[in-house]
Amino acid sequence: MLWYHLKLSVLRLLKNRAFSVTNILGLSFGIASFFVLFIHVQNERSYDRHITDYQDIYRVASTPSHVEDPWARSLGFVKEASANFPEVEYTAQFSHCQSGTIKVNEQSVSQKDILSVDTNFMNLFGIESLVGNLSDITKPNVAFISERFAEKHFKDKNPIGEYIDVEGLQYRRDLGKYEIVGIVKNTPIKTHFNCEILISQKGSLDATYASLSERKTQWVYNYLKLKKGVSPSLVEEKLLNKFNNSSLRQTRGPKDYEFSLTKLSDIHLKSNFRFELKESNTKININLFTAVAIIILLVSLINFVSLITVNLFKRSKEFGLKTSVGAHKKHLLTQVLIEVLLLCSLSIVMALILIEALTPYINNFYEIQFDIFYSEPIIYLAALTVLIFSGILSILFVRFFILKNNSTSDIIKGHTSLTGRRILQPLMIFQILIVIVLISSAVLVNKQISYLLNKPLGFTKDNVIVLNMKDFSKDPNVFANELRKNPSIESIGFTMQHFGYPTQTLSLDGFGIEGTAEMSMANYDFLKTMKIPFVHSYINTSLDTIEGMVINKHLFNRLMEKHKTLEELNLFRSGIPLEADQRRVDIIGVAEDFNYSSAHNQIGDYVFLIDESRNRARFMHVRMSPGNIRSAMTSIQEEWQKHYPNQKMDYFFMDDKIAQQYKSENILRRILMSFSVLGIIIGILGISALSYFTSEQRTKEIGIRKANGAKTHEIITMLNKGFAKWVAIAFVLACPIAWYAMNKWLENFAYKTELSWWIFALAGLIALGIAQFTVSIQSWRAATRNPVESLRYE
Repeated sequence: MLWYHLKLSVLRLLKNRAFSVTNILGLSFGIASFFVLFIHVQNERSYDRHITDYQDIYRVASTPSHVEDPWARSLGFVKEASANFPEVEYTAQFSHCQSGTIKVNEQSVSQKDILSVDTNFMNLFGIESLVGNLSDITKPNVAFISERFAEKHFKDKNPIGEYIDVEGLQYRRDLGKYEIVGIVKNTPIKTHFNCEILISQKGSLDATYASLSERKTQWVYNYLKLKKGVSPSLVEEKLLNKFNNSSLRQTRGPKDYEFSLTKLSDIHLKSNFRFELKESNTKININLFTAVAIIILLVSLINFVSLITVNLFKRSKEFGLKTSVGAHKKHLLTQVLIEVLLLCSLSIVMALILIEALTPYINNFYEIQFDIFYSEPIIYLAALTVLIFSGILSILFVRFFILKNNSTSDIIKGHTSLTGRRILQPLMIFQILIVIVLISSAVLVNKQISYLLNKPLGFTKDNVIVLNMKDFSKDPNVFANELRKNPSIESIGFTMQHFGYPTQTLSLDGFGIEGTAEMSMANYDFLKTMKIPFVHSYINTSLDTIEGMVINKHLFNRLMEKHKTLEELNLFRSGIPLEADQRRVDIIGVAEDFNYSSAHNQIGDYVFLIDESRNRARFMHVRMSPGNIRSAMTSIQEEWQKHYPNQKMDYFFMDDKIAQQYKSENILRRILMSFSVLGIIIGILGISALSYFTSEQRTKEIGIRKANGAKTHEIITMLNKGFAKWVAIAFVLACPIAWYAMNKWLENFAYKTELSWWIFALAGLIALGIAQFTVSIQSWRAATRNPVESLRYE
């Protein structure tokens, strides 16, 4: 009997090809979209869970009490203090250089992810050695390299015993040669940090690490492995007490700190601190991805059920005839179930084939790392959910809306107790609601990203190329002066930190106020090159060498609240004795506020230390004339080859670097835009099914109206009225949902666009237009039918 039902289902699907193809395609696209988003979310949530005892490992953050923007780095004293806590099993302290300069094989290159580590780091994070003993990291000036680094720079040559010359490590230069003593496995993708080179803390960095416990510098990362059952809040409290009772509290810098522990598995999704080891994702984006995935799947399933419902109502006479010749209801339900499961199974198989074919394009377009692992149960669980949901809904529909309380003659005549419209109306309202939410969300995300990218930053980012200078044996001014001769180049400035690069900090104790300011080192031409305007300037531009301190308006206002005038501030500063490693630098200007990092963070206190020393040219900023970018780039490359023939020119454009700060938002924008379009297409299929069914049910009515003189446009208007009402109901329900979701998302930004009313109005109008256009096509077909055919229809 089962084989008979299966063959009958296959024959029926082949006979109704249009219905079968439409339903399979609609559901397969929905399932494929669900898999892509949901599996990506699961991948994001599994970061760092491969590390042994990950649930007991925490990262320590130490934040001055007045600062609202915490750092992932923390005070150096944390390791020494926590090592003596009985609640702590392991302590690991290390530094991370996001982008340094090394010399390998006699060639200077930029290198990402250089870490200075100890054996505790190796043990805590489960670093695996391919060659060499990990305990050798305790030796001075040794290094372990990753498989990737070894293959890139040494290919088939054995790198053990070779040397790497560390020319620049963040703000430290000329650390000397490090001997390669081992190779470690590449860092897994699902880890919140990368490591390409692991160098020892002994040797060149010995003095730096030795002084960490005596200084309030946040240069290192501190991780703790707590013993089973230990509360992180207990360790936070003990760290705070240890700091408050130590002599470190009274040294130069903030006096009050707060200590917090972040669980290792929460770092990638829930931590958005400054100086994260690796670009993280925020919890709100992951939640949005999950919501979009479920919404697309629901829309697809509802569309699938809508089409199935229309088909089953059209077959109600068939069910009546089969019942009249003795067919049992159980047999009819089995037949329907097999047909539904067959359609769903084909849709799931097609969805998986589609994903496999599109995976490279998905990764490239959305800039995500998407992989589908068939060994994970989530795929089979999702497929089973689709089968169960569709099967149960279809069976319930046939059992309770077609076969229940209806005689065989009523079913044959089509006089069922419930009409299909009453069942399909709620489904259609829900589909339109989802379409409105998706459209309004996509419009708002696009509006916010455009606002951020076009928001005045306090400097001009366009037409600026940034060159990473590595060779300071030559005076960079010689190279810069040659470039200045080109009329396509407007100006050139030097700085040690480009916008978005980790800054240094300056204690404000010497200014009579609490806290620290972000600080970068540059020359005066850098401010001109980036077109940072001055509020007040005390600079004598006729001098050959300009030295001093330029502060931003935010810091200036704070200082004036305390000291009223600049003269009083200078008088106050002159009365504070200097320590041996300090020198007094005069304030020579006040710059307008600007966003150093991104619009995710509010503008705070900022200081430029201005002078013309050679090391300021680590990042050379070159502003090119608009319209002459190509010729300027050609000139820069030619001059580079003349001055640095053995070095590859490492550069980036400033506007690209700024845009990278909003990568997660751009990904969200693309996902919402593309999946909104997909949701709309699937919604159109559902609306078409309902409008077709409605017009079919009212065939006789249309024929009678036409016979009595009704015009075509009157018939179309009559059929469209009901759909306009459903769109209005969906719009009223969708607005508060979309408003709440988007308002929560906007909370991630310090600077945000307005949640305007027109966004929801536009979404409603688009949904109304889609519904009316789709319905009008079916209505026109019904209204233009010959009345004789309409009256003979049944």
